[in-house]
Amino acid sequence: MIIRARMQNIMIAATENTPSVHFDFQEGVFEISGVSFPEYAKEFYEPILESLKEYTAHPLTPKTILKFKFTYFNTGTNSFITDLIKEMEKLSDLHGHEVDVIWYYEEEDEDMKEIGDYFDTLTHLSVKFEPCEEI
Repeated sequence: MIIRARMQNIMIAATENTPSVHFDFQEGVFEISGVSFPEYAKEFYEPILESLKEYTAHPLTPKTILKFKFTYFNTGTNSFITDLIKEMEKLSDLHGHEVDVIWYYEEEDEDMKEIGDYFDTLTHLSVKFEPCEEI
């Protein structure tokens, strides 16, 4: 019998230059929201990515949802968004796991919609787009 340790959820409050992060491993729902231009992007995102890799190796749910709700992010954040999406691909490919990647953007922010389109081209997963009034 395999008994999995309960993964610690990630709850990080937004600051002036970092997004809020809510990763609920038991529910399989992960959300990053707000602005992201941390001075040290690697130090901010690496622990989040490592936790996601652990989840990918042993998913706790039959379906996983990754939500991006950015109003702005810098190039330092760009590579970590790519890494998070690639990790979702692994989850889908290795385990046949159902994965939704949802890209929220403010209705009038065409630039953020185009950035979401760019990330959609980097993955075989279908990125769903959700316009909203305000993030």
